[in-house]
Amino acid sequence: IEDNKPDAIAAMEEAITDEPNITIKKLRTKYPQGCERKLIETITGRQIPSGGLPMDVGAIVNNVATAAQVYKAISTGMPLIERTVTITGRGIKDPKNLRIRFGTLVSDVLEECGGLSCEPGKIIVGGPMMGMAQHTMEIPFTKGISGIVFMPPEEVNEDEMLPCIRCGKCIQACPIQLMPLNISAYALKGDYDTCETLHALDCVECGSCSYICPSRRPLQQSIKVAKEAIIAARKNEN
Repeated sequence: IEDNKPDAIAAMEEAITDEPNITIKKLRTKYPQGCERKLIETITGRQIPSGGLPMDVGAIVNNVATAAQVYKAISTGMPLIERTVTITGRGIKDPKNLRIRFGTLVSDVLEECGGLSCEPGKIIVGGPMMGMAQHTMEIPFTKGISGIVFMPPEEVNEDEMLPCIRCGKCIQACPIQLMPLNISAYALKGDYDTCETLHALDCVECGSCSYICPSRRPLQQSIKVAKEAIIAARKNEN
């Protein structure tokens, strides 16, 4: 648990008083430490090899929502039909955390949050770093949606994309030590085979490269497209 959540740390330490096999690890708040690769490295010092899985280094990662749902499914027999979602951003009147059933439209949830405070400049499903912009509010909630951000127009950066200046900032920012500028360049050309050789599948899609890029290149977005193409090609081969 990151150290900016002292109440959660205190509550969990109290809960495991009689559990000698469970330890609470307090971590320094740092993005994107929440992804399983960095979490395993921070806690155990082990690094997942390229193309590998947590089990390759003797680890299993489950988040809080998954653990809670496993308990619920076993104890009550109820399958996963809903999840807690954060509805936030300056573009909405009354931000809230809501428990939403799958299939509910985003437009319907707005009524529970008082509606929009202005015409949104961008609607992002997911967090501001890793989320994907949507073109409509008539989309249903699914198990993969943990939050929606409604951004007002003044917060949306519409700067024109410029040529890469080879500054290397995206490489320095990448927590997996990839070369986002090269992977993105081949992705934009549709050369997904080269993207694969450059370990595109190891990308955790944290968005740090796109955030730091002074040329506003779509680094994370294009790498995500490449990953999807590589995975689809592998499925077709099998």
